[in-house]
Amino acid sequence: MNARSKVALLASLALAIPQIAVASPAPSAKLWNGTWHLDTAKSKFASSAKQQSETRTYTVSGNKITMKSSSKDASGKTMNFSYSAAWDGKWYPMTGNPNADRIAVTAVSEREIKAKSTLHGKASTESKAAVSADGKHLTLTRKMLRLKGAPTDVLEFSR
Repeated sequence: MNARSKVALLASLALAIPQIAVASPAPSAKLWNGTWHLDTAKSKFASSAKQQSETRTYTVSGNKITMKSSSKDASGKTMNFSYSAAWDGKWYPMTGNPNADRIAVTAVSEREIKAKSTLHGKASTESKAAVSADGKHLTLTRKMLRLKGAPTDVLEFSR
């Protein structure tokens, strides 16, 4: 490869690399923003974390996603928890959740995010949340790592 070819290759890479960085996925505010209600009849609970109800509110703004949840467990006990995190895979605080105190969120696409949670520095859950293409349904798949057998729940939400 001659010097002129090397310069052309380096110039091409210099232009391509920033475009790749800009093209990283981000959750769509249009699809995510709003209030979601748990459909217990369509949800599948493999863990002991069965819920009577849950309402989640998501807000996507800039490079962050904020989630607020209010739920009732099988015995009727209310739990409220929330987080605000960039989808950069770094750790952010979660408040009000007895099963997790930090969360790391990664955007997969405009409709899907993945998250990992810890409690006192130990892995507690792994989850994936996906909004349907029409923006009317949200499916949350969560693996409860701290429970025996690491059961997986599939929660179905609608607007």
